[in-house]
Amino acid sequence: MPAWRSFARPAIIVVGLVLAAYVLSRIPLTIEVFAIATLIAYGVNPLIRVLSTRVPRPAAIALVYGGFVLALLVLAIIVIPTTVEQVQSLFANSGTYLSATEAFIDREQAWLNHRFGGHVLAPQLSKLESSLLNQMSSAVQSGVSRLGAAVVSAATAVVVGLTAILLSYYFLVNAHYIRRSFLSLFPPSGQTRAELFLQEIQRVFSGFVGGQIILCAFCGILTFIGLLIIHSQFAVLLAVVTGVLYAIPYLGVAAALLLGALLGLLQGWPTALWTVIIIFVVTRIADTFLVPKVMAESVGVSPMAIIFAVFAGGELFGLWGLVLAIPVAALCKSLWVVWGYPWLTGKDPPPEASAQGQG
Repeated sequence: MPAWRSFARPAIIVVGLVLAAYVLSRIPLTIEVFAIATLIAYGVNPLIRVLSTRVPRPAAIALVYGGFVLALLVLAIIVIPTTVEQVQSLFANSGTYLSATEAFIDREQAWLNHRFGGHVLAPQLSKLESSLLNQMSSAVQSGVSRLGAAVVSAATAVVVGLTAILLSYYFLVNAHYIRRSFLSLFPPSGQTRAELFLQEIQRVFSGFVGGQIILCAFCGILTFIGLLIIHSQFAVLLAVVTGVLYAIPYLGVAAALLLGALLGLLQGWPTALWTVIIIFVVTRIADTFLVPKVMAESVGVSPMAIIFAVFAGGELFGLWGLVLAIPVAALCKSLWVVWGYPWLTGKDPPPEASAQGQG
């Protein structure tokens, strides 16, 4: 082989990857739809395989997606209207909440002055209190002004989700042809490695998606039950938020705890404390007892890589980027293990990759 060919092939591959990355960066919404559709398809495929042992595969797919439609109807009829109502109530009563906060601060200041005699609190604290309340009022007004944009964003997310569900149905119905088309992109000598890549992706994504659905549902339902017991006014809202945010590594639970504390304070310190305790206990139970069981097929990505992926995904793609950070990181690792490592070292993929792919 001429020497120039040994350099031309890697150069062409690198240029092709750069161009592909540029094109993909220009169509982020399309990437989101296809990524979510792929995750859904991989996530429900194990259930479809089990049902296919009893009924034909098309019927199994129809049964699973019938369950999807039923779940969406429940969300549309019960959960979403209640959540929207609670959010509207929060903004509608924001003035009352700010007045109550100001009255609480004044009472505590008066108690301290009376308890210790004289004006033990510096006058600057009164200015600080006034500034804090002004900032809170501005934040509430800003939130109200941005509510329309938030509704539009939520509607966009719903459209993306519905489109992804329909696309995932197409993926499953035509799985055999898609798989064959993917393998046909490789020469015969490379199809074995391409098959290994597909097996590795199926192993990682199936375990991850199915596990996340179970974990998020567990956190949402138990949070809702706990908040009902303490008569929280925002039980549905906080349950939905906790269930969704649990899918975001590291940042999600912290955000749920903070929001729970803020909304709980609107009903008083005891409610805020119990709200934080409930969310913390529920998420810790999920972390300690459920994650090792339902996430048995680990994505095998280091914590540092996950943290980087979460921040990068959130900056590039918003909420969907946060949710999809771990599976995308796992995809990148699979690409490296199956193709990147052998290309750079001239060796076969690591033995553990082959063993996991066959498993």
